[in-house]
Amino acid sequence: MKQDGTVGIDAFRTNASPTTDVSSPRIEPGTDGVDIAWPGGQRSRHLYYWLRENCHCPKCTHQDAWERTVDFLSIPLDIAPASLSADPGGLRIEWGSHDAPCDGSFFSWAWLDAHRMERGARLRRKRRSSAWISSESDKRAMSVDFARAMTSDAGLLELLEHVEDKGVALVTGLPAEDLIVLALAERIALIEGSHFGRHFDVESKPDAENLAYTSHRLYPHNDLPSRRFPPGIQFLHCLQNDATGGDSVLVDGIACARALRQSDPAAFELLSTRAVTFTSIADDWDIVNRAPVIDVDEDGDILGTRLHPALIGPVDIEPESQMAFYRAHRALLGIASSDEIQFRFRLDAGECQVFDNHRVMHARLGFDPASGRRLLQGCYVCRDDFVSRLALLRREGRDFRKT
Repeated sequence: MKQDGTVGIDAFRTNASPTTDVSSPRIEPGTDGVDIAWPGGQRSRHLYYWLRENCHCPKCTHQDAWERTVDFLSIPLDIAPASLSADPGGLRIEWGSHDAPCDGSFFSWAWLDAHRMERGARLRRKRRSSAWISSESDKRAMSVDFARAMTSDAGLLELLEHVEDKGVALVTGLPAEDLIVLALAERIALIEGSHFGRHFDVESKPDAENLAYTSHRLYPHNDLPSRRFPPGIQFLHCLQNDATGGDSVLVDGIACARALRQSDPAAFELLSTRAVTFTSIADDWDIVNRAPVIDVDEDGDILGTRLHPALIGPVDIEPESQMAFYRAHRALLGIASSDEIQFRFRLDAGECQVFDNHRVMHARLGFDPASGRRLLQGCYVCRDDFVSRLALLRREGRDFRKT
């Protein structure tokens, strides 16, 4: 180690001693990257190229936009530091001469800890939703007052965290005003339009172009799986509900898919890997898309579903696989239709369901339109914008450049 506390290039040789500053994590430089021994006993590895292209100095990152400006093609793939130093604040690196200008790199320990790339570290950082069944749900537990959500960041955060954790929240105390649902949605993000427009009215009417606009029972479903990017967060505000029947139903798609994976792994595998066609066709639109019914991520974690019995098909997979698909699809629909899974309740005037359309399926019991009017108004916001709003509320104004 040099007298100034940095590690010279000789430290990269196999017989060199690594930095051992006890007030911070210990660094162990290697030929192509640096290992960090964390005080808790965990270790992480960071390639020099990875560190160089993540440099936050003014020559590499625009300090206002906080986007990279570095010329990636000018960084040598085998780049190595001229020196490294570790102090209680973080890791400091000086780079040898190369074609991409740089003032030197600094990475706080918190930033390096938050960006460990080992699989175990990534999985520990991962946020997972809590699956639920009917007995674990009630309206009061998921409810947030409209005025509080509209005027208080704490109230809005409570609403968004309900949707993040369980996939659903209930907003109460909405005035019986036309399009007030748009004001609630825009408190979170911009409205996400669809072929139904910026908003839609859900009531029984003649010449309905959608089953939701009838009095029929609706099976558990995710809205608009026929779109390549289905709507994200859905809002359904009840303006009037005087009809007999028509109770609302919510179903946790993650709980359904988990139950299928446990009871019939082959059916789960089929529904999560084989794409099928979903169609939405009317006088004014013709929308078709292919996708699996169950959506899983790279780790096999269940993200959501595209279950919609009214919009699936014709199922266009090989005839020899069709019956297996139908059995699997019926099994998932049967789980979603079970009393154990379904949370059924009456959506009263002044209440608004807010739910993740990818995660939570919704349904409705049939009702008698002659017994009274049932009118809901709905809209969507993009899931990405929802996640962004949630992150901003949690950040509480702290400078994101220092995280």
